[in-house]
Amino acid sequence: HFATELPENLTAFRAKYSKVVGYFGALAPWLWYDVINALIRKRQDIGFIFIGPDYYGGADKLPKNADNLLYMGAIDYRILPAYAINFDVCFIPFAPSEIARTTSPLKLFEYFALEKPVVVTSEMQECIVFDEVFRGNSTESLSLAIDQALLVKDNAAFKSRLATLADENDWDQRARAMEVVFQKLKDTK
Repeated sequence: HFATELPENLTAFRAKYSKVVGYFGALAPWLWYDVINALIRKRQDIGFIFIGPDYYGGADKLPKNADNLLYMGAIDYRILPAYAINFDVCFIPFAPSEIARTTSPLKLFEYFALEKPVVVTSEMQECIVFDEVFRGNSTESLSLAIDQALLVKDNAAFKSRLATLADENDWDQRARAMEVVFQKLKDTK
């Protein structure tokens, strides 16, 4: 992924901002657009990159004319890591809701595999079970969480822990866990 040629708008944006927070995934109704917009306005020192398909007008809910925002649209999943390695901090900004409380986003483990610190909204119960995940429940607390994440983004021990968490939650591990469940169901018949 380090050899993938990136578009000029991404390389120019990355050169402009020494700190970049990124999200990849659907720009869908479950994102917390009010807080995302407030963070983008508040943190002019940080570049924010959003990558993903626009579901139901989500891209239109991002701020217009914000110099520190780059929305890239959908990217081929095979080269997505080449884009995401340009993030310093990864972001999962789901709005407080039942979706946030019950979703276990696979992107969390993809972010861990990138060895990038992750900031999520506090209601994301499946994410905050990991001590390594930073969280907030408002513009201010998410801004502070981003600052905390930036402090550890280059810490070798922290990055190693994220890599381990990614390995412990890969598809092979998930399949083995499900195999045990299916075997128990089979044995009870």
